[in-house]
Amino acid sequence: MTSSEIISICYDSIKKNQYIHIPDELLFSLENEHIDAIINEFSGHQMIKLPTPEIDFFEWLKTIDLDVWNDLWLDEESPFEEYLISIDLLPLLLSKDGRGFPICDLINNDNYYFTEHQMVDEESKIVIETARELFRQNKNLTIAQLLALEISINPIDIWHFAYKHKIELNDAKKAVEVLVADNALVHLTKAEHIANFINF
Repeated sequence: MTSSEIISICYDSIKKNQYIHIPDELLFSLENEHIDAIINEFSGHQMIKLPTPEIDFFEWLKTIDLDVWNDLWLDEESPFEEYLISIDLLPLLLSKDGRGFPICDLINNDNYYFTEHQMVDEESKIVIETARELFRQNKNLTIAQLLALEISINPIDIWHFAYKHKIELNDAKKAVEVLVADNALVHLTKAEHIANFINF
């Protein structure tokens, strides 16, 4: 399918829904040139509906941490249905590593979004190298080691981390406490502080 055909599908969706909805099968088959074309066409003035796997995640979040879900999605003035985000964030929806749409700008709750820049140099290197070696040997990692390894690969929030690995949310948060106590991780809870480390 050409970029022009995909743009046409997007316009048809806008006409029908007032936002862009790309079916999952097509969405996850998009090439970089398609993604660039969509963003170039609609950047700054269109919303896109989350794909089904991310909607499933946020429905889980609603049951496990309603306060955070409300912080993200509760907007009584919004004329649209739930789970619409800026089209500029489209590339984040296509990650195949379980990270999805990042939870990194909570206002009424503590943020648990981590990047490698929050890993304290020397201590984190030890934790990460230990985790990598255990992973290579197919040995069990502690939740803290697994979290450190995930952060070293790509930024991740604690909710996607827990969902991806089927870990209890409280246990995932305790892993953050362990890494902080070991001076391997800096936990920035305010969105304005995290913004300095976000690159998307």
